Amino acid sequence: MKKDLTTGNPLGLMLGFAFPLLLSNLFQQFYNLVDTAIVGHILGDDALSAVGSVSTIYGLYLSLSFGMCNGFAILISQAFGAGRKEEIKKCINGTVLLSVLLAVGLTVVSVLTLSGFMRLIHVGEKIFDEARAYILIVLLGLCVTMLYNMFSAIMRAMGNSLMPFLFLVAGTVLNILLDYLFIAVFHQGVKGAAYATVLAQFISVLLCIAYLMIFDRELFSLRDLKEYPPSAALLKNLFLSGLALAMMYAVVNVGTVVLQRGINGLGEATVAAHVTARKISELCMTIFSCICSTVTTYTGQNYGAGKMDRVREGLKIALLLCAAVATVEILFIYALGEPMIRLVSGTSNAEIIAMAKQYLRTDILFYYVLLVLLVLRNFLQGVGKKMITIVASILEMVMKALTVLFFVGPLGYTAIIYCEPFTWIVCAIIVVIGYLKWNRFDPVGSGKEKKEA
Repeated sequence: MKKDLTTGNPLGLMLGFAFPLLLSNLFQQFYNLVDTAIVGHILGDDALSAVGSVSTIYGLYLSLSFGMCNGFAILISQAFGAGRKEEIKKCINGTVLLSVLLAVGLTVVSVLTLSGFMRLIHVGEKIFDEARAYILIVLLGLCVTMLYNMFSAIMRAMGNSLMPFLFLVAGTVLNILLDYLFIAVFHQGVKGAAYATVLAQFISVLLCIAYLMIFDRELFSLRDLKEYPPSAALLKNLFLSGLALAMMYAVVNVGTVVLQRGINGLGEATVAAHVTARKISELCMTIFSCICSTVTTYTGQNYGAGKMDRVREGLKIALLLCAAVATVEILFIYALGEPMIRLVSGTSNAEIIAMAKQYLRTDILFYYVLLVLLVLRNFLQGVGKKMITIVASILEMVMKALTVLFFVGPLGYTAIIYCEPFTWIVCAIIVVIGYLKWNRFDPVGSGKEKKEA
């Protein structure tokens, strides 16, 4: 099921690679919406607030896991594009070793610091115990999450986006069933949603392992772990590549955690409104995410092969596709945003609905800026330009912190609503400068020369 993205029509290849990613993300977002709906409809607004108040904590650790694994995969995709099979095996083995170590470390740190973290972001006393019960179970399952991200990243780096999608479908369907079983039948409350998430991800990991051991033994097997040990230099390169992408995602999520602190201080109704709006917003961003993931793999393979004209052509295609998506989504939100809010939250609270609606209608108008930021950021990662994306991410964190410190007090939720659009504008300017610099100093063919040097 591996796919070489260095030959053939770029548009067809990118769409073919992105479509399973889109379906994967839609299923994931569908699960998130169903999870939110089950909690909101069965357990009520307080339970929804409890889950929403700590979702950014899990998001922070998830971003570290996702970023590291996809950073490792950049080296795998470059080796795959260059056709260096032995290097691919060593990169995969290094990825497994580093991922296992990171999974254990993240789990220990997240559990030990949980209560202090919750106090730091001002989780309300009314929902504190319920929120902690939920997030503790999810954090104990971080090792499972890390392994799923690792196996999915390995397969996508070699052009296989279909099998991660199929495994995610199986896990998502199981997750929804378990959600209802644990919450509605076994009456486990918000802990039931956490149990369902961890168990479903574990099943997905088992499916990934079985597939790789059976169908991709020439590139991944337990015997290869001994026969192709990664060198210290390769482990260092993998770690730095993973760290750069992890820092980008983590810094963004640290900013989100800081923003969540300000949101939590505005009361349970605001928390419920924001978590509902964010769920819908994340659904809208799903196609962007798929196209951007495609950009990273496509760029990595073609850059590794030294095919710079294809690299640039892929970038243009991605920007045009995202612009078309943004236009459709703006029309959708303005036409059907309020019914979506009611469906997802299960609330009839007019205040919650009004705040969520204002957030969605404001932020979505800036999606044209967001798509430039996301596409160029993933493109620069694919060609190995890490620092500019980290700088933009740090700036995003700083702007969110300044919003909480100086604007949430006098402006309330309005400051939260306008924070992200302004942040997107500033960070987009940064990555555009980074792209222009790369485009000027990396002429056609230099990628190949670097690989051969």
